[in-house]
Amino acid sequence: MDYLDRLEKLMTRLRSKKGCPWDKRQTHKSLKPYLLEEAHETLEAIDGGNPELLKEELGDLLLQVVFHAQLEKEKGRFNLQDVAQAIGEKLIRRHPHVFGKSSRRIADINRKWEELKRREKPERKSALDGLPKSLPALLRAQRMYEKISQHDPSKNRQTVKKELERAWKGFVKSTDGSKGQKEKAAGAFLLAFSRFSQVLGIHAEMALSSASDRYEKNYRLSERR
Repeated sequence: MDYLDRLEKLMTRLRSKKGCPWDKRQTHKSLKPYLLEEAHETLEAIDGGNPELLKEELGDLLLQVVFHAQLEKEKGRFNLQDVAQAIGEKLIRRHPHVFGKSSRRIADINRKWEELKRREKPERKSALDGLPKSLPALLRAQRMYEKISQHDPSKNRQTVKKELERAWKGFVKSTDGSKGQKEKAAGAFLLAFSRFSQVLGIHAEMALSSASDRYEKNYRLSERR
């Protein structure tokens, strides 16, 4: 049985005249919170290491994709098959080192990836165009530097380290200043921290998430004593 086709048909029925009243009144915007929630629940399932839970959460996340595709299908613009076709074609285009004869060196692959993206979307003039502003701030900062480094790899590890040290000193010095000065200095430090993490190959967002989990676990244990 083609379960993906079955899922698409189930969604069509849910949105039909005799379908579910809740499903029928949903829009792209009304579904945004659920898409975000399911994405985060999937991330938690990955961290939990339970394959059965991950399977369930991936299904919930897939449902959101199917739901949004159904809304567009009803408007006659595209459907789930078009979505699958588009991403399949993109995978082939973006992997010439697998489906073609391009270099297989990681640095060359990354440069080629960005080059192909620019060709596909010439309206994006900056390397940072297309980076969602809705990303968590720490993740957005690191992704920003990842993109910049592919175009301007001039700053080496030692230079970025010194920038972080200067930002830290500036933050410490600002603690005697106004709230605005402290916030600005704190932001500059976090930005420099993201840059140094990127240079070291550390995912700052995941590192902070893991540290928060450890802190929460230890705090809960201390509450029981």
